[in-house]
Amino acid sequence: MHRTILIWLAALASVVAVAGEARSHKMLLMDESRSRMHYVNLDDASKNWEIVFPKRYRDVQLIGNRRLLVSSDSGFCEYDWDTRKLVAECRDARMAGSESVRRLPDGRTIVGCNKRNADKTTAIVFHELDKANKPLRTATFDGLNTLRLFRLSSKGTLLFGANKTFIFEADLDGKILRKIEIKDGGHFYHVAEMRDGHLLAASGYGGFIVELDAKGKELKRWGGKPGPPGMGFFFFGATQVLKDGRIVVANWTGHGERDSEKGHQVLMFAPDGKLLWSWHNPKLAGTIHRATVLDDLDVAAPFEERPAGSKDP
Repeated sequence: MHRTILIWLAALASVVAVAGEARSHKMLLMDESRSRMHYVNLDDASKNWEIVFPKRYRDVQLIGNRRLLVSSDSGFCEYDWDTRKLVAECRDARMAGSESVRRLPDGRTIVGCNKRNADKTTAIVFHELDKANKPLRTATFDGLNTLRLFRLSSKGTLLFGANKTFIFEADLDGKILRKIEIKDGGHFYHVAEMRDGHLLAASGYGGFIVELDAKGKELKRWGGKPGPPGMGFFFFGATQVLKDGRIVVANWTGHGERDSEKGHQVLMFAPDGKLLWSWHNPKLAGTIHRATVLDDLDVAAPFEERPAGSKDP
């Protein structure tokens, strides 16, 4: 019965090709407001599935062997793609406030956390673990707050947004290497390295994506409020650059289960900034803060949303 309902709901989806056929056929969506992950197949809704989480989790990564690495509230967990079952977990009170997690090619794991101290001061903390989940290094950045998704550069440094309008590059020894301010940003959610050292950053409540050169100079923007009528640009979350240069971004619209009615949940832009396509199905999914297009991906292989030309750390 549950699967039949999912198929019926999928048929109600609004898929808008704004500038010709540019749609995604398969997506993995992190649903913040309903605490779950969705696999959506736009060609065959009978193949849709979901995983319900015990709490609101934020980050996900394809790590190979048909496994999904997911950030939890105090560490991370792994789910099997085929069974959708929890198959591994790492929890530690020292990693309370976990927001984002990355598995490296050599088996190390890095967990990014928000920390609020007893005296109400804040810090962003990164924990590096070995293959056996034993601690290697901890990097603490006092005075920073509101980490969402961090990513690694080709040099192995940390890229992340914090303190509303700032983008940081730092290392696991606790040193800040770069600090860039974009004053009309609003909780930068996701920062990733592009080719030639450029950065692609989703601005959260700013409702735009920005490309920056190696010196932090703005080169290009996608989106921007208020956006096209009916699209409801609100909070731009995680991004993905596809092989042909199109950019996919999650448009999060609130914490409530029905807040997904307020705006289209997944957007796709052309390299020149034109909005090409959007997906909106508030019956099937709540507010989305992470969307991964799977059309060209092998779920049995590791994947990081680093565009072609970047190197693994």
